[in-house]
Amino acid sequence: MKKIFFVFLGLFFLSAVVYARGFDMVKKAGDITVKVSIEKVVPVVGKSNISAELLNTREGSMTDAEVELAYFIPVMPAMKYETAAMQKGSAYTAVSGLAMAGQWNVDVRFKRPDRTEV
Repeated sequence: MKKIFFVFLGLFFLSAVVYARGFDMVKKAGDITVKVSIEKVVPVVGKSNISAELLNTREGSMTDAEVELAYFIPVMPAMKYETAAMQKGSAYTAVSGLAMAGQWNVDVRFKRPDRTEV
């Protein structure tokens, strides 16, 4: 009986480790690669940290861009929130405040100096 208890306890802690990781995505916007990381896999109501890293194929990390994050529920376009991202190291970070549970889309908008918004 004790062995069964420890097996289930081990499975419980293993599942906690598996679901503790965040969500990562990589997309291309022209010659820029955008890496987005969200600290939680499933969006939850409340605050969540989002970071975006911009990589130029020729110059490496971009640290001189203006970055804005917009997050919204596709079926409810009126529930659209925008927040400016602050630069921390080679990435830009922001805190999102999701108002309700559901499927959220995150748009990363950035503007390079002397160029148009992407």
